[in-house]
Amino acid sequence: MPARRNRKNGRFSRQTTRRRTRKTTNLSQVAQQYLIADAISRGLFNTNLLTFVGLRQDFGHGFTVGNNSNELTAKEIIDRLMGGTGSMGGAWNEGGLPKALKYNFKQNGAMMLASIIGIPIAFKVGTKLLRKPILTPANRMLKAAGMTGVKV
Repeated sequence: MPARRNRKNGRFSRQTTRRRTRKTTNLSQVAQQYLIADAISRGLFNTNLLTFVGLRQDFGHGFTVGNNSNELTAKEIIDRLMGGTGSMGGAWNEGGLPKALKYNFKQNGAMMLASIIGIPIAFKVGTKLLRKPILTPANRMLKAAGMTGVKV
């Protein structure tokens, strides 16, 4: 590589090139982040993450589709904030979104906070315990299978 002028002092200097490593997708971190996001949605919106974002519809008791009055989904929140009527009752109708979030946090907040603190600790301990017997061979198999951008 030819020498280049330094911008600060005008002298010629040799520029070094940095070796870039490929970014890998860590499956255990993806799972950890999903579990934390699920704990937050259960704590604040009283529903699991997939139902909150609308990827799954939970069935209530019996065969009817629906949720209880304090379960909030993104669709319901957006509908209500855009002037729609929404299909919510309970704390939502009494005091709006802040009241519903406060009610859900009172009911589920302790479990949510314990999950937010405990999940990363559990993953860190689990990763250290399982590294040699399970994770290292699994990463080698993924690499041998040609999945170089994925690791466990």
